Amino acid sequence: MKLEKDITGKNMQPPKLNAVGTVRTFGKEDDYALAFQTGKGHNDALLQRMILGRHLRKENALYCIYDEHKSTINFNKPKDWPASRRIPTPPDAHLYWPHLESLEWGKSKVGSYWFWGFMRNTKRIVEVAKQKKIDWFFIDHAYLYHQRHSLFQKYGDMRNCIFRVSKNNYVINKITDTSDTRYLELKARFAKDDELEILDWKKGGKHIVVFPPSWWLCKNLGMSAEDVLQNTIDELKKHTDREIRVRVKKIGGQYNPVPLQEDLKDCHAVVSYQSSAAAKAIIKGVPSFTITDKNSAAIPMSLTDLSKIETPIYPDNRYEWLSNLANHQFYASEIQSGYAKRYLDEQDT
Repeated sequence: MKLEKDITGKNMQPPKLNAVGTVRTFGKEDDYALAFQTGKGHNDALLQRMILGRHLRKENALYCIYDEHKSTINFNKPKDWPASRRIPTPPDAHLYWPHLESLEWGKSKVGSYWFWGFMRNTKRIVEVAKQKKIDWFFIDHAYLYHQRHSLFQKYGDMRNCIFRVSKNNYVINKITDTSDTRYLELKARFAKDDELEILDWKKGGKHIVVFPPSWWLCKNLGMSAEDVLQNTIDELKKHTDREIRVRVKKIGGQYNPVPLQEDLKDCHAVVSYQSSAAAKAIIKGVPSFTITDKNSAAIPMSLTDLSKIETPIYPDNRYEWLSNLANHQFYASEIQSGYAKRYLDEQDT
């Protein structure tokens, strides 16, 4: 496969497959993919290229357009929005995809579903996938350096942009591949950034930082983000007298202006549902608790029992965990070539 080059001009090596030389057969039912439009222009265009571009053969995949007449969409035109540009589909839109609901497009014809993000009723894709016993692949921001990759994406530099892809879940929540080649290359790529510098575990901090769960993920899972947060705080107060700080990701649509490192100073532990900030805290030596046993990439490094908040764990395999996360991030070209799916299928066996 053709390898992407990083900003230094060097080839970034993908995680290894056991059967790289396997010849692909076009039009196989177990390899046919449905990818779903969500109305977010840039992501839609990228997903369409990723999926329909697989060997440039239409018999491999179908890009499914939602039906505007059967969807519930409350368009809200932003102020000073150019008349020539399409108004983005709002996050709370309830989209309807005919191919998803059609009995004709069942497991006998389809091998996988592909979609982007938690919003715009993508939870329905997961529901149908489970009903029809079809594998689903979720695409979103990368686990590591995701803000960096978002900038690459913003400025159209897709060559240097990496995405997380997970199979039948929103994250990779277990360690399956500890090869460190990709991790080391990623770290070298941003040598001036210390995001992946593993620091010694910190002990004896004074406060606890709680990262609220994603409102949209909670909605997809049939939960209330507000209730999850309040229940978490209530449970913590039963087992600790330490100060509890709630750190929100965004304020007024903008990223929190207070650097994460400020809240991590003298921090006893962090508590999260699926926040990527938990991973950053773990790297910097702050113990972690998760209130889920499935939907967080931090699970291998965390306790899930909040009654043990005063006795956190300090795992000695953070390096292997980070290597595993790096191996589950993919370039657009690796998704387009079919490599990402083959890799995730292999890891799932």
